[in-house]
Amino acid sequence: MMQLSHVLFRTENLHLAVQQLTDAGFKVEYGSAPLKAYNAFIWFEEGVFIEIFRTPEIPMLFRWVMKIFGYTPVLNRINRWNENSGWCDWSLETVKKDLQYYQLLLEYLDIDCKAFKSTRKDVYGRKMSWQLAVPGDTDFPFLMSAYSINPRPDKIIHPNGIRKISKVTVGKKELDTVLLDALLEDRTPLNLVDESKGLQTVAFINSDLKIEDILI
Repeated sequence: MMQLSHVLFRTENLHLAVQQLTDAGFKVEYGSAPLKAYNAFIWFEEGVFIEIFRTPEIPMLFRWVMKIFGYTPVLNRINRWNENSGWCDWSLETVKKDLQYYQLLLEYLDIDCKAFKSTRKDVYGRKMSWQLAVPGDTDFPFLMSAYSINPRPDKIIHPNGIRKISKVTVGKKELDTVLLDALLEDRTPLNLVDESKGLQTVAFINSDLKIEDILI
C-alpha cells in the first residue's frame, strides 16, 4: 500500500519564494545547487512534505521527442501546472524503491500511465534516484517510489514552531476515489471535499499559517 508523499506548490520565482518562506519561519532546502535549482523543499520529521517549484522550460523539439516516447501524460500534467501558480498537485509514495507492483496494477486496470526513473543531485551533492508513475488522469495524484537515499532530515526544527502537516485538503470532483482507496493505506491526513477539484490547501498542527498567504 501507499501513503501520502508530498504536495506541490508552483511559483514563478523560486528564489523569492524561498526567501518569503524563510522569513515566515520555515527552514527551506533547495533541491540542488541554489543557482541551478528549480525546486525547494520544506521537510518535516514525519508525514507529508512540501515541494515549491518553478516549471522548467521545455523546448518544442524536446516536447515532440517526449510525445514520441510516450510522455504525453507528463506533458499534460505540466500544462495543467502552468495554468496557475499555487497548489497544483500531490503524490502518493511507497516505502519500496521501485514501483513494479503498482505499474502492473495500473496496467491490469487498463489505466493510462507513464513510468520512468528520475535522478538529481541534492544540495549536498548526493546523487539520488527514484521512480515515478504519472497517470494520464491529471486529476489523480502521481505515484513515486522511495528515494535511493533518504533526503528527509532526522531532526528539523522550523523557527516558526511548525512540526507537521495535519491535513491535506483535496477536491473530490473528478477524482477516482475507488482507485485512491485501493492504493492509499492511511487516509487520516487526507481531507476530501465536495464541489472542488484538485489540491486546495494544507493545514499545519498548532498553526494557522497558510503557504498560499505567504507566497504572494
